[in-house]
Amino acid sequence: MRAATQEKVQAAAITLFARHGFAATNMRDIAREAGISTGLIYRHYATKDELFAALAAQATDGLRGVAELFRSEGSPAALLGGFAREFVDDIARVQGSAEFMLIMNQAFVSRRRSAQIDALLDQHLALVDATVALIRRGQQLGEFRPGDATELATCWFAAVSGLATLKAALGDRFAAPHPSTLTGFLTREHR
Repeated sequence: MRAATQEKVQAAAITLFARHGFAATNMRDIAREAGISTGLIYRHYATKDELFAALAAQATDGLRGVAELFRSEGSPAALLGGFAREFVDDIARVQGSAEFMLIMNQAFVSRRRSAQIDALLDQHLALVDATVALIRRGQQLGEFRPGDATELATCWFAAVSGLATLKAALGDRFAAPHPSTLTGFLTREHR
């Protein structure tokens, strides 16, 4: 029961933070969106900052996992392609995944600093570094096209972030691309 309530609260917070921003959302709004009493929400999270910190910690763990995946052995094209499949599927099918990504992107540019946001930023930078290294390794193996790996990684992250933004904006009208479309500008054509 406790875990189910926490999930409801987090889902409601993600929705409201994405729609209205962190500052314009209060705990009463989150409780109403979650369908629980205001008192019950405070049993799980003492403050809105604590709730956001829990979401940031979740995102930090997710970024860490992707960075570890990108540092693992195996075909860089296969690793990136596998991630692209999972990402596109999540964005298209998992309620709140696009909004979750949007609020984490907001945290990256927030002037509000906390240990959780700093950890999230550090892990995001580690993921960028792991992606650049993955692209370089893919170039050395002939799987990825030539070019500056940092620029290619920047384009990759812009595409991923853009898909989340479009899904949040378009809702059911969002047309999820095939994962190969997302990775196509990186990979070399094999004939």
